[in-house]
Amino acid sequence: MRTGSTVILGQNVAARRINPAPSAKGPGADQPFEPGTRLDRYVVLERLGGGGMGQVYRARDTELDREVALKVLARPYCFQPEALNRFRAEAQAQARLRSPHVVTLYSMLELPFAAMLVLEYLEGETLESRLRTGGPLPPHEAIAVFEQALLGLTHVHEMGVIHRDLKPSNLFLTSTSEVKIMDFSVAKLTVRDAYPPRTMVGTLLYISPEQISGREIDLRSDIYALGVSLYEAVTGRLPFERGTDYGLMHAHVQEQPPRPRELVPSLPAGFDRVIMKAIEKEPGHRYRSAEEFRAALLKLDAHAGSLSASLPANAYGPVPPPRSSRRSGRRVLASFGLDLGLIAAICGVLYALGLYPGQSAPVEPPAAAVTSAPRPAKTSRPIRPKNPPASRPSDSRDPYNTLRQAWGE
Repeated sequence: MRTGSTVILGQNVAARRINPAPSAKGPGADQPFEPGTRLDRYVVLERLGGGGMGQVYRARDTELDREVALKVLARPYCFQPEALNRFRAEAQAQARLRSPHVVTLYSMLELPFAAMLVLEYLEGETLESRLRTGGPLPPHEAIAVFEQALLGLTHVHEMGVIHRDLKPSNLFLTSTSEVKIMDFSVAKLTVRDAYPPRTMVGTLLYISPEQISGREIDLRSDIYALGVSLYEAVTGRLPFERGTDYGLMHAHVQEQPPRPRELVPSLPAGFDRVIMKAIEKEPGHRYRSAEEFRAALLKLDAHAGSLSASLPANAYGPVPPPRSSRRSGRRVLASFGLDLGLIAAICGVLYALGLYPGQSAPVEPPAAAVTSAPRPAKTSRPIRPKNPPASRPSDSRDPYNTLRQAWGE
């Protein structure tokens, strides 16, 4: 299916068909620059990609000794005032932006043989490439990617810029796990627009209903496009897939897409609510800002974290032995039993020695009769002295008095 590239349809479509724009494949075609070509102070290292409107190169800035990206306008368009003015408008829009989540524009150059933007060079891949090779993103990864994209979009809107062409191919995932918005070729400044009124600008797979209808657009058109991109990122397909441009436009304006969980039942329930709100037909029913969209995503992430705590214990491995409170109860009982055992042992020793409350020390027989005298019966009780020793007066209030007497104190 085509329609994956940016389209520009105005009221004079018929005139454009009669007098088409110069093609890069016709006479004077724009030939890619070879590695080693010098463009002002920049030396081309390799071609990164491009299309009919121009090429993108990796190059070296010979004065600052750093790598940059060069977006070079196709040569036939350099001699068309309308195309050149739009290229300048792109530079003016991007020059306003200073965010870690937006590709940085360093400068714009207009040379006798080329016009080009000098941009920050990034290592990594686009979200489109990631989805094509790796399939749909897990929910937590999708939240991490789009949370950053919405941070960048918040800054873009705060600076008075509407992107108008947000899609996975314009979200760059760097090798350091940063997400950056790029390609402001059809961006609109809120104070002016390089395109005539009622011009439909964007990519049909992601374009908002108001852009198709030719109505006035605002930042909520970007929210719709980013919502469609999030839908694709978590389900692996677009909300509307039709065989013709008209079918796509009609679907965006009139039809309701399947809810994400109908395609991927394992998605958390909140994804349906968040995505479907972002791609509402009427702008007034969508999130009012990129920051509000981002806050809804972060709530999803926090809720997913609380849900993970209630997963089955064997979700990520064997179930560990239960830590029941009965174990702690058994420990208390065992400790209490040990104490009772110690007390019983002490009492047994005292009883064997005849040292128990209410009994005086036993009367030992004379030393000479130790071997011949019969052992007294166990039932015999020693005779308590009638008069306690005068050296320690009896004190009935002392509970240890009997013990002291027994030990001969």
